Amino acid sequence: MIIKGKMIKYKDQEYKIVCVTPAGRERYISIFKKFIYRKIDEGLIDEWQIWMNTKNPPDIAFLESMEKENPKVKIYRISGTITTPTYDYYYDTQDFNPIKTYKFLVNTHDNNAIYIRFDDDIVWAEENAIERIVQARIDHPDAFVIYPNIINSTICTSWHQEIGALSEEHGIVRRERPDDPDWAYLDAFNYSDSGLIDHIYKTFAKRYNEGSLSAYYLPSRSFDDYKHFSICSICWWGKDHISCGHIEEPQMAWELPKLFKRPVWFVGDALLFHASYHTQREYLDKVRQPYYLDFFKSIVK
Repeated sequence: MIIKGKMIKYKDQEYKIVCVTPAGRERYISIFKKFIYRKIDEGLIDEWQIWMNTKNPPDIAFLESMEKENPKVKIYRISGTITTPTYDYYYDTQDFNPIKTYKFLVNTHDNNAIYIRFDDDIVWAEENAIERIVQARIDHPDAFVIYPNIINSTICTSWHQEIGALSEEHGIVRRERPDDPDWAYLDAFNYSDSGLIDHIYKTFAKRYNEGSLSAYYLPSRSFDDYKHFSICSICWWGKDHISCGHIEEPQMAWELPKLFKRPVWFVGDALLFHASYHTQREYLDKVRQPYYLDFFKSIVK
């Protein structure tokens, strides 16, 4: 893969790389922006779309300051009222996603672009993670989306325990079961237990400091069985002109791939760190998050 001006040249074709982030919370995005800005400066990323889906004035002001300080950052807005999300609705109701992030997908239809979504609570990416995601996108053109290896992301947490990257001393996340597609995706222990999320953070810090992050690596492969997973980071073709209904996660992760018979491709050596699910946030905010975020502030360059 060769960086050539604003385009990525690979196999005699050129592609524009655009990152998108439903945003946002300053405490998270202020950390990860250092990494994205550096990749912009290196010529890898052509644009960073900020999908404005907050009504918190300080966060809005921060996002607007990003647009002013970097010409590659562009804020996108949708019409209609943004409301505070609640999570006690069944996901198949329109009210589950009141921030309506699926509406922003209309801005990702450039035929010459590769789009990478980073949710605003992705706080770290391993060096060359974006390059590996992009290369997987190009090498596996028929995959509906590309899914990287995300620390603290449902099925990945189960796999990290299975290979010994994350120990089981604070409990065991459910293992893969062919008869249950939600084996880890809807495992409440996986995304809400305070001891487990504490352990995930501490293990990552230990492995980072000792230089053993490769312990998290997993085999790259096709999800031919249409696995259920969280889309805190995925990558797709602009030329696919993807559109979704009111809740995009099940559609992007497994429903549309199954419909079009285009399984997701998983990139096992593209590591990211996801700060928290909403079910982990109360504990982290009250007890541990400031300490952990200070760690990420110190390592993200």
